[in-house]
Amino acid sequence: MNRTNCHHNSQPPAPPRRVWLLPAAWLLALALLAGQFACSSDTDPAAAKILEPAYGTDAEGARYVGSDRCLACHEEVRPVEAATYLASRHATPGTVGADADPACLACHDPIGDGIMLAPWFADHDHPPAGMTAVGCESCHGAGTLHWLNFPAHPNPTPDYQACGQCHRALPPGHAALAGQGSFSGKYANDILAKYEQSAHGRWSYGDGPCLLCHSDEGFRGYFEKTAGMDRQELYSFMAEVPYLPETSVMQCRTCHDGHTGELRGGPTVVEEDGVEVVKYSRLFNLCTACHQVFLEADYDPKSGAYDYFLDTGRIPFHGELDGVGLPVADSLVIWDTHFATRDGAITGWPIDPASEQACLGCHDPHLASKFW
Repeated sequence: MNRTNCHHNSQPPAPPRRVWLLPAAWLLALALLAGQFACSSDTDPAAAKILEPAYGTDAEGARYVGSDRCLACHEEVRPVEAATYLASRHATPGTVGADADPACLACHDPIGDGIMLAPWFADHDHPPAGMTAVGCESCHGAGTLHWLNFPAHPNPTPDYQACGQCHRALPPGHAALAGQGSFSGKYANDILAKYEQSAHGRWSYGDGPCLLCHSDEGFRGYFEKTAGMDRQELYSFMAEVPYLPETSVMQCRTCHDGHTGELRGGPTVVEEDGVEVVKYSRLFNLCTACHQVFLEADYDPKSGAYDYFLDTGRIPFHGELDGVGLPVADSLVIWDTHFATRDGAITGWPIDPASEQACLGCHDPHLASKFW
């Protein structure tokens, strides 16, 4: 990748001692740092070129540097994050071109650096005026701080407010999305406002079993390790988890991978009669990591699907049994309203745990409420 030489016939600064111990990507970062300092002189005619093209500054006055420069290092030092970002909708070329209305570009290319990612997408179709992208600094903040004061970082873990810059009320040009029945349409409008009203965004806890489902850090840190644990197992496991002095509320990054935008976790896929079958969808597994329910499943080879029954032998967190061994109604878990026992009916609405729309027929995931 081309780099501007802005030392202008001056000798580069002496390398720091023991620089040979650093990875190659760090050496590149140091070289870029040297360019920053060398270009700061008012007498150097090449002074501004390290920051060309100019993307402006953030609210604190720090300059944006462009996602191509972020990737120059992060593809080596954080390859998984770089690869997932490049595979996401935030990065891949779409139909919005670099000459689009500024109102569109405010969310489709906030910094104006999308076109610099074109070399990573040489095998994609691009709009005639060039591609757009939601760059790294759109969410993580201006990169000069990271360069000049490594490892300082303006926003290493963006919160819901970063997402809410764009994932809020749909502009008029997107009105057709609303009400289409797909996830992207039915739930895409007013995401920020809905989340801010929801129970997910109200409080957080830093210790005990509550940490798992009442803090963003606790959930992301432990939900995969605690999958399938009932009430007693959760108490035992979480009792050994260290106290977290600083926690934040459940939010976008709790359920969505920050780079891909995909839901966290994955489906439960098993083999039945030599065929792979989804037993529990990714969405169902994610929601029931906190809104617990334990099921028995009978496979029907004719339909290629399961019949599900409530397993009352395993008690979820916040779950209770009445005097005859049936679930006591509790709004915090779903075992009293969605699945019958093998010998009884339920008062509620049955759902298909294998469906990717399992919970979405009745619940808005951002508002965390029922539609009725």
